[in-house]
Amino acid sequence: MILKSKGKLAEGLYAVGVAEIPAYLTVGKTPALFDAGMTFLGPRYLAEIRGILNDAGRLIFNFLTHSHYDHCGAVPYLKRHIPGLKVGASRLAVDIFHRQSAVELIRSLGKDYEERYKETIDGEDVSFDGLNVDIPLDDGVEVDLGGGLGFKAIATPGHTKDSLTYYIPRFKAVIAGESVGVFDKNFTIHPEFTASYRDYLSSLHKLALLEIDLILMSHFFVLTGDDAKGYMAKSIKRTEEFRKRIEDYLNEDDGDRSVVVKRIFREDYEDTGAILQDARPYLINLEAKVRAVAEGR
Repeated sequence: MILKSKGKLAEGLYAVGVAEIPAYLTVGKTPALFDAGMTFLGPRYLAEIRGILNDAGRLIFNFLTHSHYDHCGAVPYLKRHIPGLKVGASRLAVDIFHRQSAVELIRSLGKDYEERYKETIDGEDVSFDGLNVDIPLDDGVEVDLGGGLGFKAIATPGHTKDSLTYYIPRFKAVIAGESVGVFDKNFTIHPEFTASYRDYLSSLHKLALLEIDLILMSHFFVLTGDDAKGYMAKSIKRTEEFRKRIEDYLNEDDGDRSVVVKRIFREDYEDTGAILQDARPYLINLEAKVRAVAEGR
């Protein structure tokens, strides 16, 4: 079954915010939040966390799948409002968040949405002012949240170099960011190998070995049952097909990457109207995917 990423998903597991950019909250002895997307959603996340936990100060951890603006943008806001909140992320993310260019890009992309949804912010300071990682996570580390609830961090590079997937045994669930791709309106899987095609495919094969009943996708949807069990194989197939398509277009267009990007943007974005992403971030990611294939990464 394919559900919207909203509300109570299981006993002790919630999607908060909006389905487009959910953050996932586990509620046990030690509550933990996974991701916290665009800056303008900070007040929305905080209000829903308070509603579920009664006291937002009970939230101890915020674990990030990767360092993109739509997964970490609201974290500084939450840290300003929840004293003692600790952020966990890949060790590679530690360096990324210290780069001024990365901070400026996150801030710039966030501002696009702050302007669009300024009435929901109501004058609050939701700015992204940089981010320190309190808990650097290595591949394979296991975190015990108490009461039989915990997770394993799995390095799944390919979408970004710092991508992590969190596997929660109690729910047989994965929180993977875009390491498993994203759906469009027609439930077509779009691969997201913006850092490395080879690493991305390898990460998918790694995740395919897990026992999975629940996939908490990065945008819009949650997969359960047979849809979750069969997803990794479908994502692997779609990834291989998309790489082949880019290779064919590069051959047809004399290796001109810009022409290939425009061609795919027209076919997949403009002609179908099915992509659930704004044009600017979509193009940034598409350019990176074409570059990854062209350079054999």
